[in-house]
Amino acid sequence: MDEKGFRKFLERNKLSVKTIRNYVTSVKEFESWLAEDQGVKRIEDANKGDFNRWASYLYDKGKANSTVLTYFQGIKQYYRSKRKDKMVKTIDEIKSKLRRPQPALHLLGWNDFKDVLEKAEEKGVSKEKLALLNLLWSEMPSEDILDLYISDIDFEKSLISPIGVRGKRKVYRVTWKAWGALQKYVPIEDRGKKEKLFTINIRSVQKLTEELVRQTPKGLKKSCERDFVDAGKKVRFDYGEDKKPSLKEEKEPEEKLPIEENLFDRLDQEIRKFGGLKWIRYQIPKIKDHKELQRLLEGYLLATFPDEVITHEFHFKGYEKKNSIIDITIGDPMIPIEVKLAKKKMRDYIGKGSEQVKEFLKSSGSKRGILVIGDKKREPKRLRLSEIRNGVCIIVI
Repeated sequence: MDEKGFRKFLERNKLSVKTIRNYVTSVKEFESWLAEDQGVKRIEDANKGDFNRWASYLYDKGKANSTVLTYFQGIKQYYRSKRKDKMVKTIDEIKSKLRRPQPALHLLGWNDFKDVLEKAEEKGVSKEKLALLNLLWSEMPSEDILDLYISDIDFEKSLISPIGVRGKRKVYRVTWKAWGALQKYVPIEDRGKKEKLFTINIRSVQKLTEELVRQTPKGLKKSCERDFVDAGKKVRFDYGEDKKPSLKEEKEPEEKLPIEENLFDRLDQEIRKFGGLKWIRYQIPKIKDHKELQRLLEGYLLATFPDEVITHEFHFKGYEKKNSIIDITIGDPMIPIEVKLAKKKMRDYIGKGSEQVKEFLKSSGSKRGILVIGDKKREPKRLRLSEIRNGVCIIVI
């Protein structure tokens, strides 16, 4: 590679320093790959087959399509600098067949994903691909799914527990549809074998999801994570039958704080954690009304407290109003949670919201409640307003 001449050519074309660096790096990496993998020492000696294999190599390494296009653009500019018009034409031809940039991420709902799976079955997609697609709707990264062994799957307990990097087993749950697909894919006589579960590589997975879902594996994982917030893991995943411990395993019950106090403290911590999530901090200024914020918080609580009874918009008879509504209640005795979305003066929302919670506390006999205020302006001074007033914990997020 004539690096000095190539740099001068790019500078004459008035390209930015960053672009020049990227193009030079692209050519260097390509030439290095040629020497190590193809036995070709110079980029000038490369052919069309080398370019196609280079593209496959980059995609197998998990490079984004935009990155692959940048690599080929750098190689094209190098051939232009050498006035090799035939090679420039070849690169243009290959670039036109490379994958197009991914469309903007669209999050799927669970029902949408089920429709995709049903259509895939109708098309006659293989049992292996159906099982793989189902597992993508979980907390497992696609790379970990491809590394699974059949022996990592416990069909009786409905658990997937691969061994991690440090030798510790991670435990994952998946949907009831995923278990159905796995049972069809893995014959009974093969279960427990120390063999790879899938024969598909990461590039094939990306191609599969693009064709069927118009989505990347990572995009599917994000859709799944949002679904957890909306529906809750207990609703979505197959937890199997709860087995009672034997009499020998039973221990004397430990002394515990009253349920309401324990739950209240955990609620306080989790709601503050919810307000600190990056996607929530980004989302709150865009939220139109408090109902939308209420839905997001309620979904988060369903996912975080799967064993608690959570009620949406609980109706109660207050002292001042015959028919009052509290946004969310959780636990037994019930802890009331009111949600507000502050656009201007914070004190107005604190006053109105806390009065509703106080009314519920009077009528129900509960001791403490929570007022959650989403601050659209996200001003640091306003976020420090979190405090407890007359039994109402005010949390600004």
